[in-house]
Amino acid sequence: MKRLWMCIIFAAFILTGCGDKSSITLKGDIANNTVSASSTVGGKIINMNRNQGEKVKKGELIALVDNSSQKYQVDQLQAVVDMKKAKLSSLNAGTRPEQIEQAKAQVKAAGAQLDLLKSGNRQEQINQSENNVSIAEQDLNVAQTQYDNSKSDYEKYLILNKSGAISEKELEDVKLKMDTSNYALMSAKSKLDNARQQLNLMQEGSTSQAIETASANYEAANAQLKLLENGPTKDEIKAAQEDLNQSIAQLTQAKNELDKYNITALSDGIIISKNFELGDIVTAGSNIADIAVIDDLYVICYLPDKYLDKIHYNQSVNVKTSLGVQKGKVYYIDLKKEYTPKDKQSSSDKDHMTTKIKISIKDKTGTLKSGMTAEAEIPLK
Repeated sequence: MKRLWMCIIFAAFILTGCGDKSSITLKGDIANNTVSASSTVGGKIINMNRNQGEKVKKGELIALVDNSSQKYQVDQLQAVVDMKKAKLSSLNAGTRPEQIEQAKAQVKAAGAQLDLLKSGNRQEQINQSENNVSIAEQDLNVAQTQYDNSKSDYEKYLILNKSGAISEKELEDVKLKMDTSNYALMSAKSKLDNARQQLNLMQEGSTSQAIETASANYEAANAQLKLLENGPTKDEIKAAQEDLNQSIAQLTQAKNELDKYNITALSDGIIISKNFELGDIVTAGSNIADIAVIDDLYVICYLPDKYLDKIHYNQSVNVKTSLGVQKGKVYYIDLKKEYTPKDKQSSSDKDHMTTKIKISIKDKTGTLKSGMTAEAEIPLK
């Protein structure tokens, strides 16, 4: 009878599973995932309009590195692109009627000059050139007289100014008149020289070199007229388009480089550390600020090694915080084992090996913060 009771008690012990656990509750600390706002360029910070503890949105400016040189390069390339766009537009539009008319007039003028040189100089043309020389000589005499008079006046006024008899303004007016007459004298001399050279050419007749030059000018004018009448070729338009595309690519690259001087937030969050201030010099790779990502939190727990085979990635876990209980997921299991940190030890597990795990949780209100505590109930079956 005694043995029968012993068998019943042993069976009851197996059925109730006193030695097994269906879950384990771990205490842990809440932490935020963080992202760094780093600079990929070097230079001086000229704008820093965010402070530690402020909320930022993804893409918002945190700091600006001096970008004046790069901006100047962008402006230059933009001007080149605008110019090449105008050129391509002109080619696509074709030759305007007024351009053709102007080219025809140039051909006509070049042809007339060539005919004149080939036909030689007539006596009436020589007479006209002699008359032009005579007129130029008379103009020079008049200009010389005007200059001599104005110079004499200036010298008199200069003496009067030194004695205080006249003002500086009056002296300046007289000097301006002298300078103007001097310019007129120089112009008259130049016109006389040109008239005399033209007369000599007329008297000597056209040289073969002058005729050849006129002939070349006539042919060039004809060639330009034909180009305008035919309009731009497909190859010219294609080359202009490719040239424009290359400049646009250079402009885009320069603008992308300019954007690098804007240090922006990579995610919505809160600035938890600021490592530089306005006026500081940064280098490429400098970490300007750290941002705690909003609604991207996790709980760090230390799982006793004997339960390690009971958990897996993406396992659903009940997490209790100051907001209540919510579902979390195991998203990190450390590959190394360690002793439970002293601040997390109890008298029962201080000598036990543990594995650090991270459980992701959500908080759209921003109430939960790094350092707050939580409890994670992890199912073991």
